[in-house]
Amino acid sequence: MTALRTTGRPAATPGSSPGRLLQVIRSRDDWTRQQLLAETGLSRMTLFERLDPLFRAGLVHEAGPAGPTGGRPAALIRFADQGRVVLVLDLDHHTARVAVTDLAGRSLRERELAVDVAGPPDSVLTTACDAGDALLAAGAAETLVGVGVALPGPVSPVTGLLRPATVMPGWDGFPIAAAIAARWPVPVLLENDARAHALGEAADRPGTTPLVAVKYAHGIGAGVVLDGALLCGFDGAAGDIGHIRVTGDDAAPLCRCGRTGCLAAFASGYALLRRRGVTPSSSDDLAARLAASGDLRDGARLLGRTLAGLVALVNPQTIVLGGSLGRLPVVVDEVTAAVRADALERLTGDLEIVASTARHPAAVGMAALVTGHVYAPAAVDALLA
Repeated sequence: MTALRTTGRPAATPGSSPGRLLQVIRSRDDWTRQQLLAETGLSRMTLFERLDPLFRAGLVHEAGPAGPTGGRPAALIRFADQGRVVLVLDLDHHTARVAVTDLAGRSLRERELAVDVAGPPDSVLTTACDAGDALLAAGAAETLVGVGVALPGPVSPVTGLLRPATVMPGWDGFPIAAAIAARWPVPVLLENDARAHALGEAADRPGTTPLVAVKYAHGIGAGVVLDGALLCGFDGAAGDIGHIRVTGDDAAPLCRCGRTGCLAAFASGYALLRRRGVTPSSSDDLAARLAASGDLRDGARLLGRTLAGLVALVNPQTIVLGGSLGRLPVVVDEVTAAVRADALERLTGDLEIVASTARHPAAVGMAALVTGHVYAPAAVDALLA
Protein backbone atom coordinates (compact mmCIF):
# COMPACT_ATOMS: atom_id res chain seq x y z
CA MET A 1 0.00 0.00 0.00
CA THR A 2 1.29 3.46 -0.83
CA ALA A 3 0.35 6.63 0.99
CA LEU A 4 2.08 8.97 -1.45
CA ARG A 5 1.43 9.79 -5.09
CA THR A 6 4.12 11.35 -7.23
CA THR A 7 3.47 13.87 -9.97
CA GLY A 8 4.73 14.54 -13.44
CA ARG A 9 8.11 16.19 -14.10
CA PRO A 10 10.06 13.76 -11.88
CA ALA A 11 13.55 14.45 -10.63
CA ALA A 12 16.40 13.23 -12.81
CA THR A 13 17.61 9.67 -12.10
CA PRO A 14 20.19 7.46 -13.83
CA GLY A 15 18.91 6.11 -17.16
CA SER A 16 19.33 2.39 -16.49
CA SER A 17 16.42 1.59 -18.86
CA PRO A 18 14.66 3.50 -21.65
CA GLY A 19 11.90 4.43 -19.17
CA ARG A 20 14.44 5.75 -16.67
CA LEU A 21 16.18 7.68 -19.40
CA LEU A 22 12.89 9.25 -20.46
CA GLN A 23 12.39 10.25 -16.83
CA VAL A 24 15.69 12.12 -16.99
CA ILE A 25 14.79 13.75 -20.32
CA ARG A 26 11.41 14.87 -18.94
CA SER A 27 13.04 16.56 -15.95
CA ARG A 28 13.96 19.62 -18.02
CA ASP A 29 13.25 21.14 -21.41
CA ASP A 30 16.13 19.84 -23.53
CA TRP A 31 19.42 17.94 -23.44
CA THR A 32 22.38 17.19 -25.67
CA ARG A 33 23.67 13.66 -25.84
CA GLN A 34 26.82 14.78 -24.06
CA GLN A 35 24.77 16.21 -21.21
CA LEU A 36 22.81 12.97 -20.94
CA LEU A 37 26.07 11.00 -20.76
CA ALA A 38 27.27 13.19 -17.91
CA GLU A 39 23.94 13.09 -16.08
CA THR A 40 23.34 9.34 -16.29
CA GLY A 41 26.85 7.93 -16.21
CA LEU A 42 25.97 5.61 -19.10
CA SER A 43 28.48 4.62 -21.75
CA ARG A 44 27.97 6.16 -25.18
CA MET A 45 26.87 2.83 -26.67
CA THR A 46 24.38 2.17 -23.83
CA LEU A 47 22.94 5.67 -24.12
CA PHE A 48 22.31 5.20 -27.83
CA GLU A 49 20.72 1.80 -27.14
CA ARG A 50 18.36 3.44 -24.62
CA LEU A 51 17.55 6.38 -26.89
CA ASP A 52 16.79 4.31 -30.00
CA PRO A 53 13.46 2.78 -28.81
CA LEU A 54 12.38 6.16 -27.41
CA PHE A 55 12.92 7.78 -30.81
CA ARG A 56 11.15 4.91 -32.61
CA ALA A 57 8.16 5.13 -30.27
CA GLY A 58 7.90 8.88 -30.81
CA LEU A 59 8.54 9.62 -27.13
CA VAL A 60 11.54 11.89 -27.79
CA HIS A 61 12.63 13.97 -30.78
CA GLU A 62 15.50 16.13 -31.94
CA ALA A 63 14.67 19.81 -31.64
CA GLY A 64 17.41 21.49 -33.63
CA PRO A 65 20.97 22.41 -32.67
CA ALA A 66 22.19 23.63 -29.30
CA GLY A 67 23.99 26.95 -29.01
CA PRO A 68 27.45 27.56 -30.50
CA THR A 69 30.12 25.22 -29.12
CA GLY A 70 33.02 25.97 -31.45
CA GLY A 71 32.54 22.68 -33.34
CA ARG A 72 29.72 20.78 -34.97
CA PRO A 73 26.44 21.87 -33.31
CA ALA A 74 25.02 19.27 -30.95
CA ALA A 75 21.39 18.26 -31.50
CA LEU A 76 18.93 18.95 -28.69
CA ILE A 77 16.83 16.05 -27.47
CA ARG A 78 13.39 16.74 -26.02
CA PHE A 79 10.41 14.87 -24.68
CA ALA A 80 7.83 14.66 -27.48
CA ASP A 81 4.85 16.16 -25.72
CA GLN A 82 3.39 18.03 -28.69
CA GLY A 83 -0.24 17.21 -29.30
CA ARG A 84 -0.52 14.97 -26.26
CA VAL A 85 -3.43 15.96 -24.02
CA VAL A 86 -5.17 15.03 -20.78
CA LEU A 87 -8.91 15.22 -20.16
CA VAL A 88 -9.77 16.46 -16.66
CA LEU A 89 -13.18 16.03 -15.05
CA ASP A 90 -13.24 18.15 -11.87
CA LEU A 91 -16.50 17.39 -10.05
CA ASP A 92 -17.54 19.77 -7.28
CA HIS A 93 -20.75 19.64 -5.25
CA HIS A 94 -22.79 21.54 -7.84
CA THR A 95 -20.37 22.08 -10.72
CA ALA A 96 -18.35 20.01 -13.19
CA ARG A 97 -15.33 21.72 -14.73
CA VAL A 98 -14.28 19.77 -17.79
CA ALA A 99 -10.99 20.66 -19.46
CA VAL A 100 -8.61 19.43 -22.12
CA THR A 101 -5.08 20.30 -21.02
CA ASP A 102 -1.56 19.80 -22.26
CA LEU A 103 0.72 17.57 -20.20
CA ALA A 104 1.71 20.50 -17.97
CA GLY A 105 -1.92 21.15 -17.08
CA ARG A 106 -2.35 24.27 -19.19
CA SER A 107 -5.97 24.45 -20.30
CA LEU A 108 -6.52 24.27 -24.05
CA ARG A 109 -10.31 24.15 -23.97
CA GLU A 110 -12.73 23.93 -21.08
CA ARG A 111 -16.36 24.05 -20.10
CA GLU A 112 -18.27 24.42 -16.83
CA LEU A 113 -21.53 22.56 -16.23
CA ALA A 114 -24.15 22.51 -13.51
CA VAL A 115 -24.34 19.06 -11.91
CA ASP A 116 -25.43 17.59 -8.60
CA VAL A 117 -22.89 15.03 -7.36
CA ALA A 118 -25.51 13.68 -4.98
CA GLY A 119 -27.27 12.34 -8.07
CA PRO A 120 -26.84 8.94 -9.74
CA PRO A 121 -23.17 8.42 -10.68
CA ASP A 122 -23.90 7.09 -14.18
CA SER A 123 -25.99 10.18 -14.97
CA VAL A 124 -23.43 12.66 -13.58
CA LEU A 125 -20.55 10.95 -15.39
CA THR A 126 -22.46 10.81 -18.67
CA THR A 127 -23.06 14.56 -18.51
CA ALA A 128 -19.39 15.29 -17.78
CA CYS A 129 -18.09 12.80 -20.34
CA ASP A 130 -20.37 14.12 -23.09
CA ALA A 131 -18.84 17.56 -22.49
CA GLY A 132 -15.39 15.97 -22.62
CA ASP A 133 -16.22 14.32 -25.94
CA ALA A 134 -17.20 17.68 -27.41
CA LEU A 135 -14.03 19.35 -26.17
CA LEU A 136 -11.81 16.58 -27.53
CA ALA A 137 -13.58 16.68 -30.88
CA ALA A 138 -12.79 20.39 -31.16
CA GLY A 139 -9.06 19.69 -31.17
CA ALA A 140 -6.82 18.80 -34.11
CA ALA A 141 -3.90 16.37 -34.27
CA GLU A 142 -4.16 15.55 -30.58
CA THR A 143 -3.57 12.28 -28.73
CA LEU A 144 -5.42 11.65 -25.48
CA VAL A 145 -2.99 9.99 -23.04
CA GLY A 146 -5.25 9.75 -19.99
CA VAL A 147 -8.21 11.05 -18.00
CA GLY A 148 -8.00 12.57 -14.52
CA VAL A 149 -11.07 12.77 -12.31
CA ALA A 150 -11.16 14.99 -9.20
CA LEU A 151 -13.93 14.11 -6.72
CA PRO A 152 -15.19 15.63 -3.45
CA GLY A 153 -14.57 12.44 -1.48
CA PRO A 154 -11.80 10.07 -0.33
CA VAL A 155 -10.18 7.90 -3.01
CA SER A 156 -8.49 4.66 -1.98
CA PRO A 157 -4.81 4.58 -3.03
CA VAL A 158 -5.08 0.78 -3.26
CA THR A 159 -8.26 0.15 -5.24
CA GLY A 160 -8.60 3.54 -6.94
CA LEU A 161 -12.27 3.52 -5.96
CA LEU A 162 -14.16 6.29 -4.23
CA ARG A 163 -14.70 5.49 -0.56
CA PRO A 164 -17.97 6.39 1.24
CA ALA A 165 -18.49 10.16 0.85
CA THR A 166 -21.20 12.10 2.64
CA VAL A 167 -21.85 14.38 -0.34
CA MET A 168 -21.94 11.53 -2.89
CA PRO A 169 -24.40 8.87 -1.71
CA GLY A 170 -24.58 5.96 -4.08
CA TRP A 171 -21.05 6.42 -5.45
CA ASP A 172 -19.30 4.11 -2.96
CA GLY A 173 -17.73 1.31 -4.99
CA PHE A 174 -19.13 2.55 -8.31
CA PRO A 175 -16.59 1.66 -11.06
CA ILE A 176 -15.89 5.24 -12.11
CA ALA A 177 -12.59 4.52 -13.86
CA ALA A 178 -13.97 1.50 -15.72
CA ALA A 179 -17.02 3.47 -16.89
CA ILE A 180 -14.83 6.24 -18.28
CA ALA A 181 -12.27 3.84 -19.80
CA ALA A 182 -15.13 2.18 -21.70
CA ARG A 183 -15.49 5.47 -23.57
CA TRP A 184 -11.78 6.30 -23.86
CA PRO A 185 -9.37 3.32 -23.67
CA VAL A 186 -6.66 5.19 -21.78
CA PRO A 187 -5.53 5.24 -18.13
CA VAL A 188 -8.08 6.87 -15.81
CA LEU A 189 -6.90 8.23 -12.46
CA LEU A 190 -9.12 9.37 -9.59
CA GLU A 191 -8.12 11.75 -6.80
CA ASN A 192 -9.77 13.77 -4.08
CA ASP A 193 -10.50 17.28 -5.34
CA ALA A 194 -8.74 19.12 -2.50
CA ARG A 195 -5.62 17.01 -2.93
CA ALA A 196 -5.70 17.61 -6.69
CA HIS A 197 -5.87 21.33 -5.90
CA ALA A 198 -2.84 20.94 -3.65
CA LEU A 199 -0.81 19.36 -6.45
CA GLY A 200 -1.77 22.19 -8.77
CA GLU A 201 -0.79 24.80 -6.21
CA ALA A 202 2.54 23.04 -5.65
CA ALA A 203 3.22 23.05 -9.39
CA ASP A 204 2.65 26.82 -9.34
CA ARG A 205 5.25 27.17 -6.56
CA PRO A 206 8.15 24.85 -7.45
CA GLY A 207 10.51 24.22 -4.56
CA THR A 208 7.96 25.16 -1.89
CA THR A 209 7.80 22.32 0.63
CA PRO A 210 5.94 21.28 2.64
CA LEU A 211 2.95 22.98 1.06
CA VAL A 212 -0.56 22.83 2.51
CA ALA A 213 -3.42 23.82 0.23
CA VAL A 214 -7.01 24.27 1.40
CA LYS A 215 -10.07 24.14 -0.82
CA TYR A 216 -12.77 26.11 0.97
CA ALA A 217 -16.08 26.27 -0.85
CA HIS A 218 -19.24 24.21 -0.32
CA GLY A 219 -17.04 21.82 1.65
CA ILE A 220 -13.65 22.08 3.33
CA GLY A 221 -10.69 19.89 2.37
CA ALA A 222 -6.92 20.11 2.32
CA GLY A 223 -3.90 18.53 0.70
CA VAL A 224 -0.26 18.23 1.75
CA VAL A 225 2.57 18.10 -0.80
CA LEU A 226 6.07 17.20 0.41
CA ASP A 227 8.99 17.34 -2.02
CA GLY A 228 6.62 16.92 -4.97
CA ALA A 229 4.76 13.94 -3.47
CA LEU A 230 1.12 14.12 -2.47
CA LEU A 231 0.14 12.67 0.91
CA CYS A 232 -2.86 10.38 0.38
CA GLY A 233 -2.90 8.60 3.73
CA PHE A 234 -3.32 4.94 4.62
CA ASP A 235 -6.83 4.70 3.21
CA GLY A 236 -7.07 7.73 0.95
CA ALA A 237 -8.60 10.14 3.46
CA ALA A 238 -5.65 12.46 4.16
CA GLY A 239 -6.72 16.10 4.22
CA ASP A 240 -10.35 15.53 5.26
CA ILE A 241 -10.15 18.36 7.79
CA GLY A 242 -13.80 19.33 7.41
CA HIS A 243 -14.77 16.48 9.71
CA ILE A 244 -12.45 17.38 12.58
CA ARG A 245 -14.70 18.10 15.57
CA VAL A 246 -14.17 21.63 16.82
CA THR A 247 -16.51 21.18 19.79
CA GLY A 248 -17.84 18.27 21.81
CA ASP A 249 -21.09 20.03 22.58
CA ASP A 250 -23.96 17.67 21.71
CA ALA A 251 -26.08 20.71 20.88
CA ALA A 252 -23.65 21.74 18.13
CA PRO A 253 -24.85 21.73 14.51
CA LEU A 254 -25.38 18.37 12.85
CA CYS A 255 -22.89 17.62 10.10
CA ARG A 256 -23.76 15.75 6.92
CA CYS A 257 -21.49 12.94 8.15
CA GLY A 258 -24.03 12.31 10.93
CA ARG A 259 -21.97 13.68 13.82
CA THR A 260 -22.20 17.02 15.59
CA GLY A 261 -19.53 19.65 16.02
CA CYS A 262 -17.51 19.10 12.81
CA LEU A 263 -15.69 22.06 11.31
CA ALA A 264 -17.81 21.65 8.15
CA ALA A 265 -21.03 21.86 10.19
CA PHE A 266 -19.99 25.33 11.37
CA ALA A 267 -17.87 26.75 8.56
CA SER A 268 -18.50 25.11 5.18
CA GLY A 269 -20.26 27.11 2.52
CA TYR A 270 -23.02 24.53 2.55
CA ALA A 271 -23.58 25.01 6.29
CA LEU A 272 -23.39 28.81 6.13
CA LEU A 273 -26.02 28.98 3.39
CA ARG A 274 -28.24 26.38 5.03
CA ARG A 275 -28.20 28.47 8.20
CA ARG A 276 -29.68 31.30 6.11
CA GLY A 277 -32.30 29.02 4.60
CA VAL A 278 -30.68 29.25 1.18
CA THR A 279 -30.15 26.29 -1.14
CA PRO A 280 -26.49 26.06 -2.17
CA SER A 281 -25.83 26.30 -5.90
CA SER A 282 -22.75 27.27 -7.92
CA SER A 283 -19.40 28.28 -6.41
CA ASP A 284 -19.69 31.80 -7.83
CA ASP A 285 -23.11 32.17 -6.23
CA LEU A 286 -21.67 30.89 -2.96
CA ALA A 287 -18.97 33.56 -2.87
CA ALA A 288 -21.36 36.32 -3.87
CA ARG A 289 -23.81 35.46 -1.09
CA LEU A 290 -21.26 35.06 1.71
CA ALA A 291 -18.37 37.42 0.91
CA ALA A 292 -19.44 40.19 3.29
CA SER A 293 -21.10 38.09 5.98
CA GLY A 294 -20.12 37.92 9.61
CA ASP A 295 -20.83 34.18 9.49
CA LEU A 296 -18.02 33.76 6.98
CA ARG A 297 -15.61 35.60 9.29
CA ASP A 298 -16.54 33.25 12.12
CA GLY A 299 -16.15 30.23 9.85
CA ALA A 300 -12.76 31.38 8.60
CA ARG A 301 -11.60 31.88 12.19
CA LEU A 302 -12.57 28.29 13.03
CA LEU A 303 -10.77 27.08 9.91
CA GLY A 304 -7.66 28.98 10.99
CA ARG A 305 -7.74 27.41 14.45
CA THR A 306 -8.03 23.97 12.88
CA LEU A 307 -5.13 24.68 10.53
CA ALA A 308 -2.99 25.75 13.49
CA GLY A 309 -2.94 22.12 14.60
CA LEU A 310 -1.88 21.06 11.12
CA VAL A 311 0.88 23.67 11.19
CA ALA A 312 2.20 22.15 14.42
CA LEU A 313 2.24 18.69 12.84
CA VAL A 314 3.53 19.46 9.32
CA ASN A 315 5.46 22.76 9.80
CA PRO A 316 4.62 23.92 6.25
CA GLN A 317 6.49 26.59 4.35
CA THR A 318 3.28 27.84 2.73
CA ILE A 319 -0.47 27.52 3.18
CA VAL A 320 -2.49 28.33 0.06
CA LEU A 321 -6.16 29.14 0.55
CA GLY A 322 -8.24 28.30 -2.51
CA GLY A 323 -11.79 27.57 -3.53
CA SER A 324 -14.49 30.17 -4.03
CA LEU A 325 -14.45 31.13 -0.33
CA GLY A 326 -10.82 30.42 0.56
CA ARG A 327 -9.37 33.00 -1.80
CA LEU A 328 -11.55 35.84 -0.46
CA PRO A 329 -9.45 38.51 1.36
CA VAL A 330 -11.63 38.34 4.48
CA VAL A 331 -10.99 34.60 4.76
CA VAL A 332 -7.25 34.95 4.23
CA ASP A 333 -7.08 37.64 6.91
CA GLU A 334 -9.10 35.69 9.48
CA VAL A 335 -7.28 32.41 8.85
CA THR A 336 -3.89 34.12 9.08
CA ALA A 337 -4.76 35.81 12.35
CA ALA A 338 -6.10 32.58 13.89
CA VAL A 339 -3.13 30.46 12.81
CA ARG A 340 -0.63 32.98 14.16
CA ALA A 341 -2.56 33.31 17.42
CA ASP A 342 -2.85 29.56 18.07
CA ALA A 343 0.40 28.08 16.71
CA LEU A 344 3.85 28.68 18.22
CA GLU A 345 5.70 31.68 16.85
CA ARG A 346 8.66 29.54 15.83
CA LEU A 347 6.28 27.68 13.49
CA THR A 348 4.63 30.76 12.05
CA GLY A 349 7.46 33.30 11.90
CA ASP A 350 8.37 32.44 8.31
CA LEU A 351 5.09 30.79 7.39
CA GLU A 352 3.44 32.21 4.27
CA ILE A 353 -0.37 32.17 4.14
CA VAL A 354 -1.68 33.31 0.77
CA ALA A 355 -4.74 33.26 -1.45
CA SER A 356 -4.63 31.02 -4.49
CA THR A 357 -4.03 32.81 -7.78
CA ALA A 358 -4.36 29.67 -9.90
CA ARG A 359 -7.38 29.59 -12.20
CA HIS A 360 -7.97 25.84 -12.18
CA PRO A 361 -5.40 24.15 -9.90
CA ALA A 362 -7.21 20.80 -9.90
CA ALA A 363 -6.68 20.53 -13.66
CA VAL A 364 -2.96 21.14 -13.22
CA GLY A 365 -2.81 18.61 -10.40
CA MET A 366 -4.74 15.91 -12.25
CA ALA A 367 -2.68 16.44 -15.41
CA ALA A 368 0.47 15.98 -13.32
CA LEU A 369 -0.85 12.74 -11.83
CA VAL A 370 -1.92 11.35 -15.20
CA THR A 371 1.35 12.34 -16.89
CA GLY A 372 3.40 10.89 -14.05
CA HIS A 373 1.47 7.62 -14.31
CA VAL A 374 1.53 7.28 -18.10
CA TYR A 375 5.24 8.12 -18.40
CA ALA A 376 6.48 6.35 -15.27
CA PRO A 377 9.63 4.34 -16.07
CA ALA A 378 7.93 0.96 -15.59
CA ALA A 379 4.99 2.00 -17.81
CA VAL A 380 7.31 3.20 -20.58
CA ASP A 381 9.45 0.07 -20.40
CA ALA A 382 6.33 -2.10 -20.60
CA LEU A 383 5.11 -0.12 -23.63
CA LEU A 384 8.42 -0.49 -25.42
CA ALA A 385 8.63 -4.20 -24.63
